[in-house]
Amino acid sequence: MSDQPQYPQYPSAQPGPQPGQYPAYPQYPAAAQSGPQPVQYPPHPPQPPAWTDPVAPDGRPVADAGRRLAARLVDSVIFMLAAGVLAGAIGGGLVALLVNTAGDESPLVPITGVTAIVLVMLGVQYVHEVEIPLRWHGQTPGKRMLKLAVASLDPYAPLTRGRLTYRWLATLGFSILSNCYVGLIDPLWCLWDKPYRQCLHDKPARTLVVRVQ
Repeated sequence: MSDQPQYPQYPSAQPGPQPGQYPAYPQYPAAAQSGPQPVQYPPHPPQPPAWTDPVAPDGRPVADAGRRLAARLVDSVIFMLAAGVLAGAIGGGLVALLVNTAGDESPLVPITGVTAIVLVMLGVQYVHEVEIPLRWHGQTPGKRMLKLAVASLDPYAPLTRGRLTYRWLATLGFSILSNCYVGLIDPLWCLWDKPYRQCLHDKPARTLVVRVQ
């Protein structure tokens, strides 16, 4: 067989566009946006939480100093009226009886009169600060009018006669010291005490005053 001549190989041509078709155009990256951009403002800082009254351990709101002062004024007026009437009746009766038996010149007359008045006032104050709140769920007449109540700092501890007596004795002690600055600081302590706005006489008894419905 005779040898056939060898011809060089050339790459095959790419198929051209078919009739009715157009060649595809090359893709170019999108141009960056030009012109002014909108201003980006920083996010607003979080608003501080609204002020709320402190809450007692049992969930009730703590009484404010204004209501406590108003309740104390009402209780003071009621106490002075009741103590004045009873002290005048009981003390005056004892003095009159002693004068009839021992005479006007007896040294027991003034002593008996003063002692009777002091004991009557202490008795009235005890009933007002201990026995009435014990039966009125921690409320004195003034606190009841202002919708306040004495509560135990421990929500699981009941408001007992012993706790109320301890609180009354602390109040009485600061009242005796009312001629010095310590006695005056006691009712004002709730103005800056945190978090439960306690007065000084609340501290040893572990009590506070709350708002009630």
